[in-house]
Amino acid sequence: MDIQTSLIAFINDGLIAGKSQTTLKAYQYAIRDLLKYITGVFASQQLNELDKTILTNYLVHGIKMRKWNKYTQWTVYKNLCAYLNWCVKRNFISTNPIKEIPKPKMPQQLPSSLNEKEVRILLQTVANLPSQYPFYTLRNKAVVSMFLFTGVRKNELINLRDKDVDLINGYIQVECGKGGKRREIPIEQKTLKPVLMEYHEYRERICKTSEWFFNGTFAGRGFNDNKLAIGTVDRLFWRLSAILHKRIYAHKLRHSFAT
Repeated sequence: MDIQTSLIAFINDGLIAGKSQTTLKAYQYAIRDLLKYITGVFASQQLNELDKTILTNYLVHGIKMRKWNKYTQWTVYKNLCAYLNWCVKRNFISTNPIKEIPKPKMPQQLPSSLNEKEVRILLQTVANLPSQYPFYTLRNKAVVSMFLFTGVRKNELINLRDKDVDLINGYIQVECGKGGKRREIPIEQKTLKPVLMEYHEYRERICKTSEWFFNGTFAGRGFNDNKLAIGTVDRLFWRLSAILHKRIYAHKLRHSFAT
């Protein structure tokens, strides 16, 4: 069996097993990047001919020529190892050749987070961020506050439905968390609840309600399936990072919540 055919089967098995789209994309990227290297050096694309030498040369090429950092080295190794373990389990190969190569060490780093003063400045900045419509301002405030005071992941926030956020009883139901786990998160009362209430009430007043709690640009009557896009969230953080001269992103706010 060739690598491309096995990749399709590997991703399909991952879908059936309920792995997240983010995880599957990471696997897919790592395997396709390896396949691109193999094609470039005119090596065999047959899975049973993928050996320690080819994998070693690929990793060395990544480190020397493509300047992979420690995290990238570790991630590529981990993703390829998961794929090759699956190949062994499916009896496509007898052993996992990457296990013969030393595993890169993941550098131990403390999670990046914001201190209390930086959190206050961030909230003030997003509240004063120029927007075309008041709806965008209120939504941006609600998005940043949600990250800061609940610790939700980006995909979890995007996929929150209106029914998942109970502003009366004060909790958020995350239905599609990492690993398909469900959990309830209490709504912080002093800062988060007023921001969410303001956003939610304004959204209803201008008829932008939909099944999603965070709506996209065109949400409203006739656009009930429209939800906030990940790209919109990313662009919000790029703008905030440029203003604050400090990199701001969703996972940093998750770590800030944890600390």
